[in-house]
Amino acid sequence: MITALSTWPISDFYQKNEILVICLAVIVLLLLFIMIIVSISKSRRLKTLKRLNKVAEESRQLKNAFIANMTHEIRTPLNAIAGFTTILDEADNLGREERMTFLNEINENKDVLLQLVNDLLDYSKIESNTLECNDSEVDVNALIMEICTAENAHPRSSGIRVEIVEQLPQCRLMIDRTRFKQVIDNLLRNALKFTEQGSVKLGYRRLSNRNFYFYVADTGCGIDEESRRAIFECFVKMNYNIRGAGLGLAITKSIVEHYGGGIGVESKKGEGSTFYFTLPAELEYKEYGKF
Repeated sequence: MITALSTWPISDFYQKNEILVICLAVIVLLLLFIMIIVSISKSRRLKTLKRLNKVAEESRQLKNAFIANMTHEIRTPLNAIAGFTTILDEADNLGREERMTFLNEINENKDVLLQLVNDLLDYSKIESNTLECNDSEVDVNALIMEICTAENAHPRSSGIRVEIVEQLPQCRLMIDRTRFKQVIDNLLRNALKFTEQGSVKLGYRRLSNRNFYFYVADTGCGIDEESRRAIFECFVKMNYNIRGAGLGLAITKSIVEHYGGGIGVESKKGEGSTFYFTLPAELEYKEYGKF
């Protein structure tokens, strides 16, 4: 009886104020829900802030590394050009062979500097999506022969020459000649940089799906698995003692992908590398009668 009497006022109060109690309960639940949302939002903001700070720090480090690398890459050929020019200007007793040697060094460093500037300009155009491609009919065999002849005209201490080992009887593509040449040049120069003995071979063929497969195979130092994953990224260099900004392969990748192709590398440390790229069959220009 006592228990019944003691609970009666509460029950009576609930019955009389049922709507009010429900409203209070809903308000409490809403407050709890809002507190949880605020807490989650605050946690997310903190994580985002930490992530942004990390990205900003990485960006700062990359910028500093880029400036340091570019300063070194530009200063080295400039110092060589300035040094050899001064010697030629001040030395009166130099023989013809010595003068020719110094002039060759000046020309080589001039070419390095020009290539660096061109790569930086191309990289800037790629980043701003303003890289232009003016497509025309290109005789692939004639262009490859032209590239190989030019590369083999440069004497190398290793004695390595570029060999054309595979090609179709005839092939014409509707593609930007300068950019297509740039792709093959970049792959060849990259192979020649890292090959001290053996061979550098260039070829292409048609795949079963009618697409074109181009490759440059060398017997150089090779690339380990971890490095292969990053080799087509901007400013990545496998050997910082080798000249270059680390942009050539990244630019090559962008050009190939612009035409709907793909690029890759097969390599094993110490056993050489094969860089390859594909181009869609749709790029073929079949009106051979014009040649």
